[in-house]
Amino acid sequence: MNPHQHPGRLLFPLVALLVIAADQVTKALALAAWSGTSGPQARLGPFQALLVHNAGVAFGLGHGRPVLITMITLTGAVATGAAVCAGMRAHSRGLAFGMALIAGGSVGNGADRAVRPPGPLRGAVVDWITVAGRGPVFNLADVALVSGTLLTAAVLLGTAVRRPSVSLRPSVPDATPAPRSAPNPAVDPGPAPAPVRSPAPRSTRSRPRTPSAAPAPLRRSPPGRPARW
Repeated sequence: MNPHQHPGRLLFPLVALLVIAADQVTKALALAAWSGTSGPQARLGPFQALLVHNAGVAFGLGHGRPVLITMITLTGAVATGAAVCAGMRAHSRGLAFGMALIAGGSVGNGADRAVRPPGPLRGAVVDWITVAGRGPVFNLADVALVSGTLLTAAVLLGTAVRRPSVSLRPSVPDATPAPRSAPNPAVDPGPAPAPVRSPAPRSTRSRPRTPSAAPAPLRRSPPGRPARW
């Protein structure tokens, strides 16, 4: 099989691994630099670093409900597996890139759920980015998840728009006659001979004859002149 037919086989694992590595490295750096420090720790333009251990789901929802967190973690694992299968079989670079962002972000946050306290499948996710000290706190895995979802939706929508619509009008047969192939003397005997017609029988009844015109009377010329006909 031509490898160019599935660009996701190379692009998908490369992008997914980069997302996972960037997410886990930045989380480790945030824990090492600001663990135990309260309040915003650093500012970079409109973004601020604020270390938070999120025991719930996105935006802190589901906090204090371990059963719900466990079910969401298992559902995320199934969705990650589906994204991996779709990304590896993607025929376009845009779809492969979007699926890789989704899979990398899911694995990044899923690793926190699996190994961090308070326990397996319900561990707290490390969030450390906020916008101007307001709104939700997130991490690079969340950024990859949102970006991948938007990119995948845009690619699928563009593919559906470019797909030709099905016409409901009846098709008109082509008036151009198809070319006749040369007859094969070994197979095609050719056209059948025309039947020979026998002459029609003559009628025994005699037709009445039409009287012919009487000859013109001979005009006698006077003596001494030749006769004229």
